[in-house]
Amino acid sequence: MNVIISKLLNRASDLADVEPTIALFLAAALLAVFLAALFQNQPAADSGAENSGFIWMLYRNFRRLMWAVLLVALLVGTISLLRSYLRRTTNDFQRTHGRITAANYNAVETIWGSEQAQGELNVDIYRDVQTTERIESEDPTKPAIIRPKIVHQSVTGNPFVATRHEVTLRQNPRKKGSAFYGGYETDCSFNWKLRNPSDATQMCLLTFPLPASDAMYDGLVATLDGRDVLPEMEIKDSSLVFERGIQGNEAMDFHIAFKSRGLSDWYFQVREPREIRDFTLTLNLPDMAKAKLNYPDDCMTPTLATPTKNNAGTVLTYRLDHALTDKGMGISLPELPQPGATTRAVLNQAGDAWLLAFAALTLSFALVGTRYAVLLVILFSTATAFGYGLLADFSDLLFGFWGTAVLVLLPLFVLLAVLLIRLAPKDGKWLAAQFLLLSIIYPCAAGLDSDRQSLYLNLCALELLAFAAWLLVKNFTHVPAPVQAPPAVG
Repeated sequence: MNVIISKLLNRASDLADVEPTIALFLAAALLAVFLAALFQNQPAADSGAENSGFIWMLYRNFRRLMWAVLLVALLVGTISLLRSYLRRTTNDFQRTHGRITAANYNAVETIWGSEQAQGELNVDIYRDVQTTERIESEDPTKPAIIRPKIVHQSVTGNPFVATRHEVTLRQNPRKKGSAFYGGYETDCSFNWKLRNPSDATQMCLLTFPLPASDAMYDGLVATLDGRDVLPEMEIKDSSLVFERGIQGNEAMDFHIAFKSRGLSDWYFQVREPREIRDFTLTLNLPDMAKAKLNYPDDCMTPTLATPTKNNAGTVLTYRLDHALTDKGMGISLPELPQPGATTRAVLNQAGDAWLLAFAALTLSFALVGTRYAVLLVILFSTATAFGYGLLADFSDLLFGFWGTAVLVLLPLFVLLAVLLIRLAPKDGKWLAAQFLLLSIIYPCAAGLDSDRQSLYLNLCALELLAFAAWLLVKNFTHVPAPVQAPPAVG
């Protein structure tokens, strides 16, 4: 018993910490049931003189107290069990619909390709000069050691004259488990105009970093002044390296192109600190509209963003000239619509909606003095919880959320609302409207509009508070008409 009470208290404390408004309404509803059971009218059999003794009064009060405690405990147990059922239903649905995990992401990354961070070409124009190195011995009696040494001397000038890059990125989502992951395919073309800033003959080392060490590169092309130099290039440290001699002030046109694929982000950055001259990067996004654009962290916004002719995509253009920056350029793929996303969003709010509906039913039945109020609350709240369970079960069978809502959820809740009208003829219409608001309208609105969830919760709480106040005023300020004595017979 202590373990059960401890678990219930812990759950109540957690609810009060997360949703204090809902916890307040539940506490008020349970208190209303307790007071209604404790101070109910005495039956006529107990009002006789023979039962007016002190011991009998204590017995009756103790019996009422135990009955009130039992009803509250029954309601608390119902809340605990059905809330656990809703949580399990939601978790089961999330596990089989659009559940993104790190393990699945790593698996897709291994199979398809990782995020790509493309670096700019590194150009080192240099010459090796042979000098001598003198090493003094620690022993003054021994002569110094003189040996030849090769010194690498790089030209300090900027060899970049103009840069023209063009990348076409198309989305290609990949599915793993129950979720989709943002994949893409790229068609890259990089072009540079270079010039030896020195008048002397030098060596030129061109290093092109590949965007990802574990990616696949297809259709690789590398030309220098129109000549295929790919067979002469080496692969070192995930880079394509080409080295040759260069004459003084010699100009070069270097071109690299390939097709690749990756996940989530594509990123370009000029990593070496230098002046960026006459630079243009054109990023074609044929299937990504301007409204869906999102840029990675530490990225600059494009100079120009123009829609494609069919308005289905966007062309991003980055232009820099005589610039200094270490910020990148690129794009982050938009979030993909996951299977069952709408149903999952509504189920995430179903727990709070169910608690509010439970509080509204309990509070209303207690205030209007409905017979068998606790039993009715349990029956209606159980039917409501099972309705959300049917939403999760039939979502894949009846055309997703909207088909299930129209064919299953809405008829069930309308039927429950009609029953509420029958059970409480005076206030049933208002109670039915309250029930439909909290059990259907609220979870759908909060689930489909995640940015305003707190607004919908506060509005429903304010409406429930006004409804409870109206019931209190109506039922406790009514003064019954005096009962007239029957006429004398004589």
